[in-house]
Amino acid sequence: MVDDQFQLYDLKVEVVHGDRARPLVCQHRLGDTFFLRGSRIEIAPGSSFGMWAMLAVLPFLPAKQRPTVKGDWMTTDADIACTDPHCGAQFRITRLELKTYRHGDFTKVPLGANS
Repeated sequence: MVDDQFQLYDLKVEVVHGDRARPLVCQHRLGDTFFLRGSRIEIAPGSSFGMWAMLAVLPFLPAKQRPTVKGDWMTTDADIACTDPHCGAQFRITRLELKTYRHGDFTKVPLGANS
């Protein structure tokens, strides 16, 4: 039997004010939050998350979901700056629970088909 399990962290992404010298100019609201659980994004009740903020953090989420070694910068770095250089917002990515998934939960391609 082939081991088809892998692990991903649930993530919390929250708007924080990282650069106090710069105002929040992209309609970000402090504390707005979303969660990434597996491959599903869940917006917290009462929160919104702007398109530009989402575009800033999306490239980092798959890497932050995966377990990393101690020396990997993905293990320690958690804040992503807004893409607008005049905006002081940052988006904090926090690892939550580590969950186990199965290959077939994410794809219909048989395990080992393209290796």
